[in-house]
Amino acid sequence: MVKQIIPANWYQYRKIFKKDGDNFLNISEFYCDTIQGEGIHIGHPAAFLRLQGCTLDCSYCDTKEVWRYGSPYTFNELFKLMDHWDLPSKLKAGQHLVITGGSPLLQQERLCNFIEFFFDNYDFYPFIEIENECVIEPHHNLVILTDCWNNSPKLTSSGVDFEKRYKPKVIKAMSLMNNSWFKFVISSEIDWDEIDAGFLMSGLIKKEQIILMPEGATTEELIKHRELTVELSIRHGVRYSTREHIVIWSNKIGV
Repeated sequence: MVKQIIPANWYQYRKIFKKDGDNFLNISEFYCDTIQGEGIHIGHPAAFLRLQGCTLDCSYCDTKEVWRYGSPYTFNELFKLMDHWDLPSKLKAGQHLVITGGSPLLQQERLCNFIEFFFDNYDFYPFIEIENECVIEPHHNLVILTDCWNNSPKLTSSGVDFEKRYKPKVIKAMSLMNNSWFKFVISSEIDWDEIDAGFLMSGLIKKEQIILMPEGATTEELIKHRELTVELSIRHGVRYSTREHIVIWSNKIGV
């Protein structure tokens, strides 16, 4: 079912080319014919373009062994691969292009170029979701090109230092967009207290933008935190999202 356009272990045998200009992306993996597993568009058919590198290193991250590695691909190389798998037709028919990481905004200037080159090549813009951790503010051009922002600010449970993960200016800028959502990973009751104090009472985001998700890189871990997360969602009147890719495939990569 899922098509591996660039498998996660491609870096092991790919030749590295000399980087010249801005017409390339450092990519960890690329696959299509799957679904968006979480957030506001959960269940929607999707392709995932995972870019290399991250600003943070969360203790519960389920993709760190993927985004740590990668290879540079020119836009022309990517278009040839996409054509081989008929991805442009699938995107035109409705698959979302989910750009994720790590931290895709580390490459946001080249990412803008890629999206514009895609339009020049195929004469349409795909529906683009960008997943980010709210520590880098997106450029205006990328804001215009993005249809949905899946923001995942990190809490104390991430194990990341407060000063590194909590950027009020960036969070506020993201919250002002009408296509912006905030997914919080839940593993205990105190996670909501932190969300309330650091994001709601401070006026950084709106309650209707919040989505709670249970922590879990495996099906077993997800089940462990699921009931509490549902209870917190109901109690505080916010959205709940499972992590459907974990429910279906557990910690398998490339899906």
